[in-house]
Amino acid sequence: MMSLASLPEKLHEQVLLAMQPGEEPVVVARPKTAVVNRVSQPYIFFFIFAIFFDALFIFCGGFWGLPFLLLFVALPFGGIWYTYWQMRNTVYIITERRALVVRATGRKGWQTLSWPLTPGLVKERMLRADGSGDLIFGYEVHKHDDGHTSVPQGFFNLPELRRVEQMLMDIIPTPQD
Repeated sequence: MMSLASLPEKLHEQVLLAMQPGEEPVVVARPKTAVVNRVSQPYIFFFIFAIFFDALFIFCGGFWGLPFLLLFVALPFGGIWYTYWQMRNTVYIITERRALVVRATGRKGWQTLSWPLTPGLVKERMLRADGSGDLIFGYEVHKHDDGHTSVPQGFFNLPELRRVEQMLMDIIPTPQD
């Protein structure tokens, strides 16, 4: 784990703004920042498909396929870069009262998500072979005309999933019989 003081200055400021008076961090962690991860895999798939498709256009049609190649390469690359940037500007905090996610959302925007520490907080755990993984605390539902999408919320790409989960479970009060 890491200390609050070791965070980059802007991220440190946002964490201090997100915490309530008297609240102290017990765990401070940051996601593994890999260019290719579970979040960016759809971009990688689209990127490979676009290169193949555009190479075919250029081979068959000549020069007119080049603008499409540039567009299809730029779009997934932008998505991968944004995902990587957002993970570098995210911190996970567990205090004695709640679990917090503080992350950058754009140019100067920040988002704070929080969950009170209650039994059953962890809805789902996804452990990877290298010991990293995700702790899902809930789902945000986005409604569309053709249905809805459930977006998981929680701690993603934690380098030491089991250690963080154990620390979380040690803090969560047990229900009284």
